Amino acid sequence: MVSANSVVVAVADKRAPGMLGRRAQQIVQQPLDGPEVRSALEALASCYNTPSDSTGVDSDLNGLARHRDVRGDMQARGSQMDAEFVLALGAVEAAFAGLERSVDELDGQCSALRTQVNTALRTTAAAAEQAGALADERRELSTRLSLASDFLSRFSLAESDAERLSGSVVDSAYFAALDRVAATRAECQKLLGVGTQTAAHELMRELSAQEDAAYAALLRWVMAKARDLASDSAPVEPQLRHALRRLHAHPALLDAAATEIARARREAVGRSFVAALVRGGAGGTPRPIDAHAGDAPRYVGDMLAWAHQACAEEGELLDALQGPPVQGLPVQGQADRGLLAVALEAVARPLELRVAQAVAETRAPAVLFRIDSLLSFYATLFAAVRLPADSAFMATVHGLCSSAHARLLSALDALLLDAVAAAFDRVPPTLDAPPPLAALLAVVDDILRLHEDSIDQLSEPQSTVGGAPVADHIARMLGRLRTEAHAAAADDTALRAYERTIFELNVLAPLLDHAVPFASLACWHSAQEASHTHLADTLCRQLVQLVKEKSHLPFEDAEIQADTLVDCLARFNHCLKSASDLDVARLVARLADHALARTIAHRVTQMFVEEYAQLYARISSLDESKSPAVTALLLMPDTVATLL
Repeated sequence: MVSANSVVVAVADKRAPGMLGRRAQQIVQQPLDGPEVRSALEALASCYNTPSDSTGVDSDLNGLARHRDVRGDMQARGSQMDAEFVLALGAVEAAFAGLERSVDELDGQCSALRTQVNTALRTTAAAAEQAGALADERRELSTRLSLASDFLSRFSLAESDAERLSGSVVDSAYFAALDRVAATRAECQKLLGVGTQTAAHELMRELSAQEDAAYAALLRWVMAKARDLASDSAPVEPQLRHALRRLHAHPALLDAAATEIARARREAVGRSFVAALVRGGAGGTPRPIDAHAGDAPRYVGDMLAWAHQACAEEGELLDALQGPPVQGLPVQGQADRGLLAVALEAVARPLELRVAQAVAETRAPAVLFRIDSLLSFYATLFAAVRLPADSAFMATVHGLCSSAHARLLSALDALLLDAVAAAFDRVPPTLDAPPPLAALLAVVDDILRLHEDSIDQLSEPQSTVGGAPVADHIARMLGRLRTEAHAAAADDTALRAYERTIFELNVLAPLLDHAVPFASLACWHSAQEASHTHLADTLCRQLVQLVKEKSHLPFEDAEIQADTLVDCLARFNHCLKSASDLDVARLVARLADHALARTIAHRVTQMFVEEYAQLYARISSLDESKSPAVTALLLMPDTVATLL
């Protein structure tokens, strides 16, 4: 009988080379008489122990018998188990046989699949190679797409920005899009500097077209907003200021926008000026300017003040339109004063008509001077804000200054001619200054006082806006009066030389007195003071000569005749005693300046006494002077000085 162990081993060696075979082999190869088996059997035998007898012999025999029985039972049980195991392994062998057939079938199928795969690989090798090439090309195209996207984002305008620039809404986003257009153009410009770049040229043309279209749309928006500025109280939107600053980069567009703004403001300023002239303020306060047409200086001053206020307001509006500097754009510093001049053009014509009428209707030189001063003062103020001199408004103001100044000088000349004709027709017997001269000097005083007190005295060039300074013209007028006085005295043959001089001094004295308080006539006064001194010296010489002639003394004789000396001394003594012909104080009594008259009388007396002392010495040296007649008549020089 074949043992179960041998069958199991044979089956395990042949059918189960794997884990199951190895486990079965370990079980069947285990020896039954090994220490472990013995130990197990002994433990099992202890379960069947019987009580031993007193001798112990039966117990040993019984133990051996039991051992033999147990071993036999175990062998029988092992054989039974081996048989059962063999039967079980038969089913396992059948299962392994089926599994082997399945594995063989699976192996055949795998071989077929391997053949198919190899055939497919050989067939699809070209397609795989093409797919790899396509994958490489796809990666390259993806890289190119990424580079193109980066290139377009850097060198072209984003679609959102293009849509924003083509829209009609101008806001901060619009200006940000314009900034990005400028930045992109700068990048393209750098790209063009590298070399010939067709794409860069195309992008530059496209960007230029987009930028031009954006600025054209911005100009249309600005011009539409500019029309709103035609109202009197139009607010200035921040976006409009920003838009104008943007247009500085395009002078042609800026000029067009500026022209529209100036036109709108010209209409608004013109309407406001006419309303101020005719209607006045709201509720009649302030009153209409035309209501003061009867008061020419106030009328002209109110109109010029309104124009100056409008000039300041328009300048502030233009400065507000210019706005704060924008980084990257040119800075103008101040608003264009040409726009300010255009805005004031509507004021020029109404102002010219009314001021010209007020000047033409005014006759008083002092009133004309006030009007001339107002015009000159405001012309200086308008020039201070740098209004162009060739603008219509400034040309009107300068023209009004010239016409008012010419009208003033003409009125002064007419007054001078009237005064000369009335005052110097003939010399009065009293040799006093003619009364018409006082009226003329009163007018001159009023004008000079206004001139000295006016605020334009702080800036002398302002008085020359309309022509030569009025003080210079008045100085020439005063010089003309002196010349006319000299001519009138020279033409009057009935007057003696010293009387002509006294008349000239009487005319010159009030002229000097009126010129003293005015600093503008200081130069003329200094020159005429020297002339006055010269006339006073001339009068002294003339009076000395007159006294010498009336004394009948031989002052001019080279030799004194003894036979006529007594007669000359007698007549001289008679004149001294009569106190008529030799009274110097009486001769200068017609001088209006009494202090000057006393000074001249004293000087004439001294000069005559000096001449007489020389004559006295000559007479005393003669032999005839020892005669009693000459000694009795010849007076000492001190005596003559006392008598005179």
